[in-house]
Amino acid sequence: MGFNVILTNEGEVDGFNSLHEKGIKTFHFPMIKTSINKVKDNFSLDDYEYYIFTSKNGVKYFFENNFIKSQSLSNLKTICIGSKTELALKKLNIKPVFTAKRSYSHLMVDELKKINILNKKKVMLIQGNLAKNYLFENLKMFSYLTKFVAYNTELIKVVNKELELLLSKEKTYTVFTSPSCFLSFDKLYDVKKTSVISIGNSTSSFIKDRGYEPMVTSKMQSYEGIADSIISYLNKD
Repeated sequence: MGFNVILTNEGEVDGFNSLHEKGIKTFHFPMIKTSINKVKDNFSLDDYEYYIFTSKNGVKYFFENNFIKSQSLSNLKTICIGSKTELALKKLNIKPVFTAKRSYSHLMVDELKKINILNKKKVMLIQGNLAKNYLFENLKMFSYLTKFVAYNTELIKVVNKELELLLSKEKTYTVFTSPSCFLSFDKLYDVKKTSVISIGNSTSSFIKDRGYEPMVTSKMQSYEGIADSIISYLNKD
């Protein structure tokens, strides 16, 4: 195909292997960096009836806390958004009691209302520092909810000369999996030098608010699904 795709997410990119199989070159330049949010206040896992995880990073950093490591997970009841989050929990031998079918906060709220398992329950919501308040504000309307910030997300602040050169000399498509990835990129590089591929409506809305128009918005949340969306789009281009 001869296309150049830039991936801006942090962490694994194995899910994009199907791009390579189609002859598409990928370049990985993370636009964000996450780290554990070290907390001083300890608590017992028995203090809450349910724990809600919205991302695999939430799972990773929550269980890296030393006071959590020393506790039994056998009775832990968890709820999660998305297949990646579910897989991260299962790797810790934790089987979620419920996984939201769609990876959007408002849809998760609707699903939880329908199954009615959180009504008047003591619940902890595990998120990152940049998470929007929608989920928290809506879940607390029918549960006793506490938010736990498990990790911090920082924007990359230094220009990568290799990426800058790639943008200036080659036709590129850049994949943004979150608003923070796009914000970091927009602050460091000229967005007009690349074609924007957005993942999810919230990311697309953010990009549009900053004055740019995504060439395509993938509704698929898994990396494999995103790769398929990219291939379908590039085949039309």
